[in-house]
Amino acid sequence: MYRKGIDVSKWQGLIDWEKVKASGVEFAMLRAGFGQGNLDPQFERNAAECARLGIPFGVYWFSYAYTPEMAEKEARFCAGAAAKYALSYPMAYDFEYDSVDYASSKGVAVTKDLASGLARAFCGEVKKLGYYPMLYANPNYLAAYFDADIPKEFDIWLAKWPRDADPAVEPEQSGGMWQYSSGGSVEGISGRVDLNAAYKDYPALTGGAKPEAPEGAGTAWEEEAAKARAWAMARGITDGERPLADVTRQELWVMLYRLEGNG
Repeated sequence: MYRKGIDVSKWQGLIDWEKVKASGVEFAMLRAGFGQGNLDPQFERNAAECARLGIPFGVYWFSYAYTPEMAEKEARFCAGAAAKYALSYPMAYDFEYDSVDYASSKGVAVTKDLASGLARAFCGEVKKLGYYPMLYANPNYLAAYFDADIPKEFDIWLAKWPRDADPAVEPEQSGGMWQYSSGGSVEGISGRVDLNAAYKDYPALTGGAKPEAPEGAGTAWEEEAAKARAWAMARGITDGERPLADVTRQELWVMLYRLEGNG
Protein backbone atom coordinates (compact mmCIF):
# COMPACT_ATOMS: atom_id res chain seq x y z
CA MET A 1 0.00 0.00 0.00
CA TYR A 2 1.11 3.55 -0.66
CA ARG A 3 -0.23 7.06 -0.36
CA LYS A 4 -0.60 9.36 -3.35
CA GLY A 5 1.12 12.71 -3.19
CA ILE A 6 2.42 15.70 -5.09
CA ASP A 7 5.21 18.22 -4.56
CA VAL A 8 4.77 21.87 -5.46
CA SER A 9 6.47 25.25 -5.42
CA LYS A 10 5.93 28.67 -6.96
CA TRP A 11 6.15 27.06 -10.39
CA GLN A 12 2.63 25.65 -9.99
CA GLY A 13 1.24 29.14 -9.38
CA LEU A 14 -2.08 29.52 -7.56
CA ILE A 15 -3.39 26.08 -6.70
CA ASP A 16 -7.02 25.22 -6.08
CA TRP A 17 -6.39 22.94 -3.13
CA GLU A 18 -10.03 21.96 -2.73
CA LYS A 19 -9.93 20.41 -6.20
CA VAL A 20 -6.55 18.83 -5.45
CA LYS A 21 -7.98 17.12 -2.36
CA ALA A 22 -11.09 16.00 -4.24
CA SER A 23 -8.88 14.43 -6.92
CA GLY A 24 -7.53 11.90 -4.40
CA VAL A 25 -4.21 13.47 -3.45
CA GLU A 26 -3.37 12.24 0.05
CA PHE A 27 -0.32 14.34 0.90
CA ALA A 28 1.88 17.14 -0.41
CA MET A 29 5.51 18.15 -0.16
CA LEU A 30 5.76 21.95 -0.28
CA ARG A 31 8.87 23.92 -1.13
CA ALA A 32 9.40 26.18 1.87
CA GLY A 33 12.24 28.09 0.22
CA PHE A 34 15.79 28.07 -1.00
CA GLY A 35 19.28 29.23 -0.14
CA GLN A 36 19.94 31.51 2.80
CA GLY A 37 16.47 32.49 3.97
CA ASN A 38 14.53 32.88 0.71
CA LEU A 39 10.90 31.88 1.22
CA ASP A 40 9.04 30.34 -1.71
CA PRO A 41 6.44 32.96 -2.76
CA GLN A 42 3.62 30.40 -2.66
CA PHE A 43 4.63 28.58 0.52
CA GLU A 44 2.48 30.46 3.00
CA ARG A 45 -0.62 30.09 0.85
CA ASN A 46 0.04 26.44 0.04
CA ALA A 47 0.71 25.55 3.67
CA ALA A 48 -2.30 27.47 4.95
CA GLU A 49 -4.59 25.82 2.41
CA CYS A 50 -3.28 22.34 3.20
CA ALA A 51 -3.78 23.01 6.91
CA ARG A 52 -7.28 24.37 6.34
CA LEU A 53 -8.36 21.38 4.25
CA GLY A 54 -6.64 18.73 6.32
CA ILE A 55 -4.17 17.69 3.63
CA PRO A 56 -1.11 16.19 5.38
CA PHE A 57 2.12 17.79 4.20
CA GLY A 58 5.85 18.03 4.60
CA VAL A 59 8.33 20.59 3.32
CA TYR A 60 11.59 20.74 1.41
CA TRP A 61 14.35 23.31 1.05
CA PHE A 62 16.34 23.77 -2.15
CA SER A 63 19.96 24.07 -1.10
CA TYR A 64 22.62 26.47 -2.30
CA ALA A 65 24.93 25.59 0.58
CA TYR A 66 28.58 24.84 -0.03
CA THR A 67 29.68 24.58 3.60
CA PRO A 68 28.14 22.52 6.42
CA GLU A 69 27.48 25.74 8.33
CA MET A 70 25.42 27.07 5.42
CA ALA A 71 23.47 23.80 5.26
CA GLU A 72 22.68 24.01 8.97
CA LYS A 73 21.45 27.57 8.48
CA GLU A 74 19.20 26.42 5.64
CA ALA A 75 17.70 23.81 7.99
CA ARG A 76 16.97 26.52 10.54
CA PHE A 77 15.39 28.75 7.90
CA CYS A 78 13.24 25.84 6.77
CA ALA A 79 12.17 25.09 10.32
CA GLY A 80 11.40 28.75 10.88
CA ALA A 81 9.17 28.89 7.81
CA ALA A 82 7.30 25.76 8.88
CA ALA A 83 7.07 26.59 12.58
CA LYS A 84 3.43 27.60 12.64
CA TYR A 85 2.29 24.35 10.99
CA ALA A 86 2.12 20.73 12.14
CA LEU A 87 4.09 18.63 9.65
CA SER A 88 2.85 15.11 8.97
CA TYR A 89 5.59 14.40 6.44
CA PRO A 90 9.38 14.92 6.46
CA MET A 91 11.50 18.04 6.13
CA ALA A 92 13.65 17.27 3.09
CA TYR A 93 17.01 18.47 1.83
CA ASP A 94 17.01 19.14 -1.94
CA PHE A 95 20.50 19.28 -3.46
CA GLU A 96 20.56 19.22 -7.26
CA TYR A 97 22.40 20.36 -10.39
CA ASP A 98 21.83 24.06 -9.68
CA SER A 99 23.26 23.51 -6.20
CA VAL A 100 26.48 22.10 -7.66
CA ASP A 101 26.68 24.85 -10.29
CA TYR A 102 26.24 27.54 -7.64
CA ALA A 103 29.03 26.09 -5.52
CA SER A 104 31.23 25.97 -8.61
CA SER A 105 30.52 29.66 -9.27
CA LYS A 106 31.89 30.35 -5.79
CA GLY A 107 35.04 28.38 -6.52
CA VAL A 108 33.97 25.27 -4.61
CA ALA A 109 34.16 21.83 -6.23
CA VAL A 110 31.45 19.57 -4.83
CA THR A 111 32.94 16.22 -3.96
CA LYS A 112 31.18 13.19 -2.54
CA ASP A 113 32.63 14.00 0.89
CA LEU A 114 31.38 17.57 0.73
CA ALA A 115 27.87 16.73 -0.54
CA SER A 116 27.52 13.98 2.05
CA GLY A 117 28.66 16.41 4.73
CA LEU A 118 26.11 18.99 3.59
CA ALA A 119 23.31 16.42 3.72
CA ARG A 120 24.35 15.32 7.20
CA ALA A 121 24.58 18.92 8.39
CA PHE A 122 21.09 19.80 7.12
CA CYS A 123 19.40 16.56 8.15
CA GLY A 124 21.19 16.48 11.48
CA GLU A 125 20.01 20.00 12.28
CA VAL A 126 16.48 19.09 11.19
CA LYS A 127 16.49 16.12 13.55
CA LYS A 128 17.90 18.26 16.37
CA LEU A 129 15.06 20.74 15.84
CA GLY A 130 12.46 17.99 16.24
CA TYR A 131 11.53 17.25 12.63
CA TYR A 132 11.84 14.11 10.52
CA PRO A 133 14.72 14.53 8.02
CA MET A 134 14.84 13.25 4.45
CA LEU A 135 17.14 13.57 1.43
CA TYR A 136 15.80 14.20 -2.08
CA ALA A 137 18.04 12.71 -4.78
CA ASN A 138 18.00 10.98 -8.13
CA PRO A 139 19.91 7.71 -8.72
CA ASN A 140 22.83 9.55 -10.34
CA TYR A 141 23.30 11.86 -7.36
CA LEU A 142 22.97 9.01 -4.90
CA ALA A 143 25.87 7.31 -6.64
CA ALA A 144 28.01 10.34 -7.51
CA TYR A 145 27.57 12.70 -4.56
CA PHE A 146 26.38 10.78 -1.50
CA ASP A 147 28.27 8.04 0.28
CA ALA A 148 26.83 4.59 0.92
CA ASP A 149 25.94 5.35 4.54
CA ILE A 150 23.61 8.27 3.75
CA PRO A 151 20.60 6.03 2.83
CA LYS A 152 21.17 4.14 6.08
CA GLU A 153 21.04 7.34 8.10
CA PHE A 154 18.17 9.19 6.43
CA ASP A 155 15.09 8.35 4.39
CA ILE A 156 15.54 8.87 0.66
CA TRP A 157 12.99 10.68 -1.49
CA LEU A 158 13.93 9.12 -4.80
CA ALA A 159 13.49 11.12 -8.01
CA LYS A 160 13.21 8.61 -10.85
CA TRP A 161 10.79 8.97 -13.75
CA PRO A 162 10.42 5.79 -15.84
CA ARG A 163 8.04 5.85 -18.77
CA ASP A 164 5.67 3.26 -17.31
CA ALA A 165 6.01 3.90 -13.60
CA ASP A 166 4.00 1.70 -11.27
CA PRO A 167 3.87 3.46 -7.89
CA ALA A 168 2.50 0.30 -6.30
CA VAL A 169 5.96 -1.25 -6.70
CA GLU A 170 8.53 0.57 -4.58
CA PRO A 171 11.93 0.97 -6.31
CA GLU A 172 14.90 -0.56 -4.53
CA GLN A 173 16.61 2.81 -4.03
CA SER A 174 13.54 4.48 -2.63
CA GLY A 175 13.87 4.95 1.08
CA GLY A 176 10.33 5.87 1.94
CA MET A 177 9.15 8.07 -0.91
CA TRP A 178 9.31 7.96 -4.71
CA GLN A 179 8.83 10.88 -7.07
CA TYR A 180 7.84 8.80 -10.07
CA SER A 181 6.75 11.48 -12.54
CA SER A 182 7.56 15.10 -13.31
CA GLY A 183 4.72 15.44 -15.80
CA GLY A 184 1.62 14.58 -13.83
CA SER A 185 -1.78 16.19 -14.17
CA VAL A 186 -3.95 16.94 -11.15
CA GLU A 187 -7.26 18.77 -10.91
CA GLY A 188 -6.77 22.22 -9.42
CA ILE A 189 -3.24 22.66 -10.79
CA SER A 190 -2.50 24.29 -14.13
CA GLY A 191 0.26 22.56 -16.04
CA ARG A 192 2.51 19.73 -14.96
CA VAL A 193 3.13 18.62 -11.42
CA ASP A 194 5.40 16.03 -9.80
CA LEU A 195 3.70 12.85 -8.59
CA ASN A 196 4.86 10.94 -5.53
CA ALA A 197 4.21 7.74 -3.63
CA ALA A 198 4.89 7.39 0.11
CA TYR A 199 5.55 3.90 1.41
CA LYS A 200 5.97 4.67 5.09
CA ASP A 201 3.29 5.85 7.49
CA TYR A 202 4.85 9.28 7.88
CA PRO A 203 1.97 10.82 9.87
CA ALA A 204 2.60 8.14 12.50
CA LEU A 205 6.39 8.57 12.34
CA THR A 206 6.33 12.35 12.59
CA GLY A 207 3.48 12.62 15.06
CA GLY A 208 2.47 15.90 13.40
CA ALA A 209 5.72 17.63 14.30
CA LYS A 210 5.32 21.23 15.45
CA PRO A 211 8.42 22.09 17.53
CA GLU A 212 9.30 25.58 18.65
CA ALA A 213 11.02 27.62 15.95
CA PRO A 214 14.78 27.89 16.51
CA GLU A 215 15.94 31.29 17.73
CA GLY A 216 16.45 33.65 14.80
CA ALA A 217 15.17 31.15 12.24
CA GLY A 218 12.90 32.39 9.52
CA THR A 219 13.37 36.04 10.44
CA ALA A 220 15.63 37.11 7.56
CA TRP A 221 12.96 37.01 4.88
CA GLU A 222 10.37 38.56 7.24
CA GLU A 223 12.67 41.50 7.97
CA GLU A 224 13.43 41.95 4.27
CA ALA A 225 9.71 41.81 3.42
CA ALA A 226 8.97 44.49 6.03
CA LYS A 227 11.72 46.74 4.65
CA ALA A 228 10.48 46.22 1.09
CA ARG A 229 6.92 47.06 2.13
CA ALA A 230 8.04 50.27 3.87
CA TRP A 231 10.16 51.22 0.84
CA ALA A 232 7.25 50.70 -1.56
CA MET A 233 4.84 52.65 0.63
CA ALA A 234 7.27 55.58 0.95
CA ARG A 235 7.44 55.84 -2.84
CA GLY A 236 3.70 55.57 -3.39
CA ILE A 237 4.03 52.25 -5.20
CA THR A 238 1.56 50.57 -2.83
CA ASP A 239 -0.64 51.45 0.10
CA GLY A 240 0.82 48.53 2.03
CA GLU A 241 -2.57 46.91 2.55
CA ARG A 242 -3.21 43.17 2.03
CA PRO A 243 0.51 42.22 1.89
CA LEU A 244 -0.25 38.49 1.45
CA ALA A 245 -3.06 38.93 -1.08
CA ASP A 246 -2.70 37.93 -4.72
CA VAL A 247 -1.74 40.74 -7.10
CA THR A 248 -3.95 41.33 -10.13
CA ARG A 249 -2.45 42.30 -13.47
CA GLN A 250 -3.99 45.75 -13.15
CA GLU A 251 -2.43 46.28 -9.74
CA LEU A 252 0.94 45.18 -11.09
CA TRP A 253 0.66 47.64 -13.99
CA VAL A 254 -0.13 50.47 -11.54
CA MET A 255 2.84 49.57 -9.34
CA LEU A 256 5.22 49.49 -12.31
CA TYR A 257 3.73 52.77 -13.61
CA ARG A 258 4.36 54.42 -10.23
CA LEU A 259 7.81 52.88 -9.97
CA GLU A 260 8.76 54.83 -13.10
CA GLY A 261 7.85 58.08 -11.35
CA ASN A 262 4.38 58.48 -12.79
CA GLY A 263 1.11 59.05 -11.02
